[in-house]
Amino acid sequence: MTIASQTSPVPDMPGAIAIASQPPAEPGANTSNAWPRFPSRKQLTLTLTAITLLAAFLRFFRISYQCYWTDESYTVNRVQGNFQQMLASLSNQGFPPGWYALLRWWTLFIEYFVSPDHWWTKILGSAANPAYTALTPLATRSLTAILGTLTVLAVYFLARQFTDRRGALLAALLTAVNPYLIYYSRDIKMYGPMWLFLILNAALFFKWQTTHKHLLWFPLYVLTGFVMTAMHSTAWFMIALQLIFLLTRPRLRCLDGPLFALAAGIMSLLPIYWYLNGTYWWDRLIERRGDTTLSWVLSYTDMTWKTIASLPCSHLLGYLYPSYPPDPMVRTWFNLGNSDFNLHAATRSMPWLAVAEFYVALIFAAILILGLIPWRGRRRSLSPSPPLPFSPSWWLALWILLPPAALALTWIPRDSTWYKVVWQSYDKISPLWEPRYVGAIIAPLILWLAASLRRLPTWPVRTLAISFVIAASLASACSNYFVYRNPPFHIAAQIATKPDYFDAKNRKTLAVAHLNLTIPGVVIPVTYALARHVRPMSDGSYFLPEQNFAYGMYEIARLHDFLRRTRTTPEIHTIIITDKCGDLTPATESLSTESLSLKLGPNWKLVEEKSYRLYFEWRFYVYNTWRTRVWQRIPPPAPSSVPGFAGGASSG
Repeated sequence: MTIASQTSPVPDMPGAIAIASQPPAEPGANTSNAWPRFPSRKQLTLTLTAITLLAAFLRFFRISYQCYWTDESYTVNRVQGNFQQMLASLSNQGFPPGWYALLRWWTLFIEYFVSPDHWWTKILGSAANPAYTALTPLATRSLTAILGTLTVLAVYFLARQFTDRRGALLAALLTAVNPYLIYYSRDIKMYGPMWLFLILNAALFFKWQTTHKHLLWFPLYVLTGFVMTAMHSTAWFMIALQLIFLLTRPRLRCLDGPLFALAAGIMSLLPIYWYLNGTYWWDRLIERRGDTTLSWVLSYTDMTWKTIASLPCSHLLGYLYPSYPPDPMVRTWFNLGNSDFNLHAATRSMPWLAVAEFYVALIFAAILILGLIPWRGRRRSLSPSPPLPFSPSWWLALWILLPPAALALTWIPRDSTWYKVVWQSYDKISPLWEPRYVGAIIAPLILWLAASLRRLPTWPVRTLAISFVIAASLASACSNYFVYRNPPFHIAAQIATKPDYFDAKNRKTLAVAHLNLTIPGVVIPVTYALARHVRPMSDGSYFLPEQNFAYGMYEIARLHDFLRRTRTTPEIHTIIITDKCGDLTPATESLSTESLSLKLGPNWKLVEEKSYRLYFEWRFYVYNTWRTRVWQRIPPPAPSSVPGFAGGASSG
């Protein structure tokens, strides 16, 4: 990392570590015919616009391709009621209400402006009932996609506090193709938007401290800080880091300390009120001397060196540290399969993908490490003039290391002396180690990667490395569109809502059955109903999808009862059943097509069968096969077509 030679020196605060400056021209070189310095203001505008459009495409393309997953279903359920119901639904959660309030206002905005007369109604959702369009995946995810796109500009603004225009453009490009940010820009949880305001807050902090234009930058710094802390508690990592940055900078001004204290106080107003008055979470933490609501983290990860290596890997490449074969407990947690799946795990695995991603991660790690070497011809001092007690490079290192170190304290063994020292009177603290909880480190990791790419020796090596990083990032990001990382119930929903099967005026003619399993905490009908773009009825806390169509949720033992009730109900003319591992099911098994057709009887005919795969490539490199089958009632033959009848008289 180098100090950018194209930025003017700032006496108090570093304007840049270098993600980049080009080496100075050789003495005596003829510069009269040299190309103009890139980028000019016009080139900068065009390039940054192109990068932003690329980011928008990657975040909006097929944004509704996958149905809602567990947490998204919870989120939609919380924002569909009135404001008081929304706050009540958060009372047992550890989340501040900021994001849910913003998302609810967004859905109200969509509902208000969308009407059947507008051409965009069909794009957003059901023209038959436009009030439901605000809850479609496209409508809700569009807010996070918009904010995710703006993150590119925020990273550029942050990078300009450290480097020149070219370095900042490279950082913006890496942000645009970053699969981790793309993934959360297509998810309606609060993490992506919170990181946008966190990055803006950090950039404004450096800008405020560098220029000391209190009236211009300080209010914006406070505003972004208030928004980010209103969205998620992990935003406080940034406030703690800024306190360290403030105390370790040279020549602290008289107003810096009081203004920062004022800003921190304003940022804490909503969280303090919320946790002390709006939720039971704080009471639970105090009364029970601990909290275990996040103990589910233990179900698929542990504190090992692979887990630690997974952080930069997940933030830069979009997947955890490539490890194969997957841990057996993963199969239970994600309901990958049954005995059929376990017996055929070898045919449901992708070890080659784990190997390929391991080497990609290794190359990324090598680039990050090689970027720290002061290659000949590209040496720059790490400290600006005048010398600082801590360089900006040290601040970025703290930004990357301290948040994970803080969360790692939650993994201290309960029976150790250190646990009692750190947590004092608390008996139990849930492990918090999860990539999204330390998403605050994504910005400095991107700056580090951009700096390392620019510091590599010779332009062919740099060009090759940048091309490889972009290609690997795009390959991982695009798997969000073409690989099922979420339950594939939208495929079943597309089949179920075909005009041949689904009658919007009489939904009870359709019977739908899914295998009775849960995706942690949410029953499948919730996801299935939302995948159909149908706004379920709600009692204020839980969905009631059975209000919308004849529905059956079955276990294998209960399947016979479901079939008996549906096939003998005259109103039902279509039965749709979705299960998994269909290609492994023997003909004699109760879920086989032969067995189900026999149980339904001769009046029912199989009219469609479709198989599709559910991949868990992001974490586990395994998949299973789902299938949806459709049976329709055969109408009774007309009297004229019955043998023995002709013109109403017998031929004999």
